[in-house]
Amino acid sequence: MIDFRYHLVSIVSIFLALAVGIVLGAGPLKGDLGARLTQETTALRADKAQLRTELDAEKRGTAARDSFSSVVAPGIMKGQLAGKTVALVITPGADSDLVKNTIASVAASGAKVGSTITLTDAWADPAKRTFRNTLADQLATLVKAPLVANNPDELAATVLARAILGGKDQSTERVAPAASAALDGFKTGDLVKVSPDQIVPSSSAIIMGGPVNGSSQQDIDSRLASYVQLVRSLKAAGSGAVVLTLSSAINLKESADLVTAVRKDSDAVKVVSTVDDADLPMGQITVVLALAQQYSGGNGQYGLAADAKTIAPDMTAKQ
Repeated sequence: MIDFRYHLVSIVSIFLALAVGIVLGAGPLKGDLGARLTQETTALRADKAQLRTELDAEKRGTAARDSFSSVVAPGIMKGQLAGKTVALVITPGADSDLVKNTIASVAASGAKVGSTITLTDAWADPAKRTFRNTLADQLATLVKAPLVANNPDELAATVLARAILGGKDQSTERVAPAASAALDGFKTGDLVKVSPDQIVPSSSAIIMGGPVNGSSQQDIDSRLASYVQLVRSLKAAGSGAVVLTLSSAINLKESADLVTAVRKDSDAVKVVSTVDDADLPMGQITVVLALAQQYSGGNGQYGLAADAKTIAPDMTAKQ
């Protein structure tokens, strides 16, 4: 009986609360509540309109920036790399438009693309490290690479870098046919693809990074270490090395980025240049200027990311 009374009182209380709410909503509170809702709706609409105006202005500004950069790019790039030969090194997943636009920018600067080296996934696969080292040990004498390595990735990276680049003065001392033989060894091992088949000696390299994925964080870190070592070796084997990525890559959370890894490496960041907005017209200008700066012995971290030091090299500074 007590339980029944308890439930009955509870049910009555609920209906009384509903009734009071209805009465108040239809009476004294109706005007205030309606006016408040109307005010909030009006304010939200005004905020939305303001945000839309700001977004449209931002889009117009971005389009104007890109248009201006495209117009002035030929004049800025012209002659910056006159007479130089640049190798392209493309990591797995690198953006095809980035590659195409970079080739055009190299040509606009007065340089030519020597060899294009496309790394396969096996190049940085931790499971293939022993195979890479064994193969590199067999190929090292072809490019006069020292057999002493400071880390597990250094020997293979040094052999590949010396096969691609002819040295700081673009000497042909260690290029074809020995360099071609070394590259053929890596090609046979399915570590790289090379275009054209006959190696063209270059004096610098542009490295285009793609998203670095792996089965675990340890796997990703290992792959990044392999790529960063290659970047360091390319710098050591020639007159310059610049690493590129897309502006969108700086916001990615699901994969790692080579530019970020280079900037975190205490050795690489001192000598290698990076550009994190290379997909943008202004970024392509920066690529050319950064490589020209490399030939003069300078380096920098350029772009829009938080870890970039500045947007582009200082063209007024003495090289």
